[in-house]
Amino acid sequence: MMSLWDALRMNMMISYQELVRTFLSNQTYRGLNGTLQTRNADCQVWAEDVPALSVIQNDHRISVSKYTFSSYRGYIFNNIRYYIDLINNYIYINKIIDVNKYQFDNWLVRDDNVIDITRSAHTISIDRRALNDLLHGESITSHIYRDGYTKKNIISMLTPVFQNGLIKGIIVTDVNIDDLTTAFYTADRPVLWRFLSLYVTDESTAGDIYFHRSILKSINIIKYQANLTPLYKLNVKLDLIYFIINNLWLVFIYALSTWLLCRYTKKQMARHAELSKDNITDTMTGLYNRKVLNDALSHKIDAALAKHIPVTLVSIDSDGLKKINDTLGHHMGDKVIQSLGRAIEQSIRKSDYGIRAGGDEFLLILFDTDYAKSLDVIARIKENLRHTDKDKRVSFSHGNYPLEAGDSLESAINKSDQLLYVHKRNKHAVPGK
Repeated sequence: MMSLWDALRMNMMISYQELVRTFLSNQTYRGLNGTLQTRNADCQVWAEDVPALSVIQNDHRISVSKYTFSSYRGYIFNNIRYYIDLINNYIYINKIIDVNKYQFDNWLVRDDNVIDITRSAHTISIDRRALNDLLHGESITSHIYRDGYTKKNIISMLTPVFQNGLIKGIIVTDVNIDDLTTAFYTADRPVLWRFLSLYVTDESTAGDIYFHRSILKSINIIKYQANLTPLYKLNVKLDLIYFIINNLWLVFIYALSTWLLCRYTKKQMARHAELSKDNITDTMTGLYNRKVLNDALSHKIDAALAKHIPVTLVSIDSDGLKKINDTLGHHMGDKVIQSLGRAIEQSIRKSDYGIRAGGDEFLLILFDTDYAKSLDVIARIKENLRHTDKDKRVSFSHGNYPLEAGDSLESAINKSDQLLYVHKRNKHAVPGK
């Protein structure tokens, strides 16, 4: 699933010849319900484009950029406003406009009667980088700007049209207030919608588009901001009157609406994507990995010790893994690690931490567990292995260290490692030596 910014920047090159072929295959002319403005007196040149204009006006395939923050799956903004032809220098608008009252002078420059996209793009707040993307075949969006025709702040989507590999024209689609209102409308929560205020802010120009206001205005008790794209920020406000109207359930409604508002906003921002999170799980064993050994865990241990809650750290190391790898192969070595990991997971509580430190080394952080109880955990691990390790390939050494006040997590690990090495050395010591 793509984000809003990815969808708007999606490559949408349109073949001019394809548009003409589509029209000619119908073998009929469609009526044009729009206005064509030009300073090009050679009517024969731009009149040849009339068949394609009919397709541009009626073919919905041309504009299919989907706003992933819409409340409706697959909602399409398809309000094509005008087509700018850069070859024959005219503008076609899909509305009847009184040319005596409004002309597209920002595009129809009087000096040379030539439409120059580079010269005129700034009039609808298109920066140089976006303009370069447009000329290379990508659909782009403008910054928020004041439309000379509607006299309102809008955002425009621009889609290039190509002929023989060269850009011929641009289809401009305006995203207006009606579009944004439809996209964000909370159809399943109409009462909440009545008291929401929503607007989009352009981070570059500080321009705003208010597309919904609360029907009554008092105090905004909830304010929320979230990035729609690198250019636009969504602002959501909820009015106090919403809670007053629901005063019999004031506490409940406050908590619920806050949750709904946050859920609603997150849903619009990332409908087709999962929330990212730090990966602290070892893929081979399902235990934690070393990333869990962080400051938060250290503070948790310190807090437990300050309350005189015993904490014991256990270092575990598999015995004979190198021999298994050398004689039976690394795949059998991996199975040994997995078996030991499963036995550890089955032997500790949810409040404890089972960590694969790396290779065949494991750490256990056992809360509310003294030294004697930590030996019981070791016994449970061995008992679980007795039931699962039928070939008796898995054995391990361990070092159990009860933490004391003032111990850091790092120093405690070092001490438990030392005890582990003592245990391993004693297990393999030759009698009499």
